[in-house]
Amino acid sequence: MTARETIAAAIDRIDEKKEKLKKAFDDLQAHRSLLSPSFSLSWSEIDSHFSSLQTSLSNRFRLLQSNRLETGDAGTSSEAPVIRPELKALCEMMDGIGLTKFLVENWDDDAPPNLELCAAIRCSPDPATMVLDAIQGWNHTHTPSSGKSVDVRRVFVLLMEALIEINANITVHMSERAKKMASDWKEKINKKPFEALLFLHLVAAFELGSGFSSDELSDYLFMIARYKQSTSVCNKIGLDRVRIENLIKKLLDYGKPTVAVRFMYECGVVSDEFQPISVLKSHIKECREASHKLCAEDNFSLKSQNIATDKEVSALKAVVKIIKDHNLESEFSEERVEERVEELEKQKAQRKRSTQQEPQKKGRKRPRDRNGTGPSQQQPFARGEATQHGLQLNPFGLAGVVLPYMNPLAGLYGSAAAPQSVYYGQQNGIVLPPQFHPAYYSRP
Repeated sequence: MTARETIAAAIDRIDEKKEKLKKAFDDLQAHRSLLSPSFSLSWSEIDSHFSSLQTSLSNRFRLLQSNRLETGDAGTSSEAPVIRPELKALCEMMDGIGLTKFLVENWDDDAPPNLELCAAIRCSPDPATMVLDAIQGWNHTHTPSSGKSVDVRRVFVLLMEALIEINANITVHMSERAKKMASDWKEKINKKPFEALLFLHLVAAFELGSGFSSDELSDYLFMIARYKQSTSVCNKIGLDRVRIENLIKKLLDYGKPTVAVRFMYECGVVSDEFQPISVLKSHIKECREASHKLCAEDNFSLKSQNIATDKEVSALKAVVKIIKDHNLESEFSEERVEERVEELEKQKAQRKRSTQQEPQKKGRKRPRDRNGTGPSQQQPFARGEATQHGLQLNPFGLAGVVLPYMNPLAGLYGSAAAPQSVYYGQQNGIVLPPQFHPAYYSRP
């Protein structure tokens, strides 16, 4: 049995194992009186947790299989991705609302079912009508049974991406229906990038580009340029080369060179005027200069160094991704860029270690005495006679005060010998130099 078959078999046995766990939980509940009062876990909470894990594992496994097919590791390129029976049945029955509900219930951010959905909607007699029904008929107040929050707009984008991918047939009636919906959506954009992304997908999926202003579409494309779907949408909404070139120039002017390079390659705008390699090299140089400037403006503080490092590392990683995505290794050395990233990350880690060690060193310092000659030594409290600044102190540190049964000439509870006389100044806590001690203050 191959590793793939082993994983598939294990996923299939999840329900069986969950039943066994349910039986064990019921047995435990029968002895609830012996359990701690703080034990309040219910079976519904356990079931919800394991159902979520099961969905996630199933989606990731399907994504793994789809990636193998996409890279040609599955043997024959004609082999179709695995489609869940429920998903296929919904598409065959043209149940758009049920399709949306199924996708929301089984949504996994880490493994969206792109290839599986593309294969599934091919089973529909009329994919365009089904997708439009799915979008228009959806109840936006629906809450998934799993309890997790899913933005249904992401499901709509996925459905329209699948429609674009299969190049579905769009009838005049479908086009008119979609155009009315697109006009309503356009009013909601109001500088919100995701609303613009949704609108442009609808325009691309139902071939509505000619019904809207090209300049307006270009502005919306600029708003969504950071999304990975932006270039595929750009190629489908019917913008001419001049407007795409103007969009690229705008991206460069606004300091988005890596996004501009992606548009150059994926929209076929590589020329003497638009040279991606030159743009990337200039971008790397500018990033380094910007980092140094940021640090210098704040006197190379720790905070400024960390911010500069994060910005430069993020920019360099974006460059490396472009090099790999477009196979530019022969034209641009990614190793040097990755070495720079590694160097910056090491420097940041070293700064962090240094700041953690400084408080420990400060904590080990010993206090110095007033003269600054060395660590001060605190003497333990002495019960016997002591003097301070020329004063005679009793065992409790009080100057010139003789307590009952505490004659300094006798031990504790000793004989009541006459106490020694003290100066008047000493009795009142005043210390006078010897030259100011008059003779008549002394005993004859």
